[in-house]
Order: sequence, then structure tokens, then C-alpha cells
Amino acid sequence: MAMKGKNCVAIAADRRFGIQAQMVTTDFQKIFPMGDRLYIGLAGLATDVQTV
Repeated sequence: MAMKGKNCVAIAADRRFGIQAQMVTTDFQKIFPMGDRLYIGLAGLATDVQTV
């Protein structure tokens, strides 16, 4: 989820990693800085996120 304000931006994502009711970890990063003013949020399988 992302929201834009007049002079700000907020990006939120859960840190849960698992399949349905099975949880592997709750410390999986899904938002990554790509530059000073650019971030990317990735969803999907951990292997997909690691590949990108």
C-alpha cells in the first residue's frame, strides 16, 4: 500500500513470509530502495523477490 501527500509519501507492506496458514518468518523485506527518491515494493514468492 502506498499513499501520497503534499510533501510526503508513505509505503507499507507486511513482512510475513509463508504459504496460507504456514508462516516461515515475519522478517522478510519486500520494499527496497532503488535510488535516493525511488523505492520498489515486490510481492510474490521469496525466490521471485530474490531473483529481481
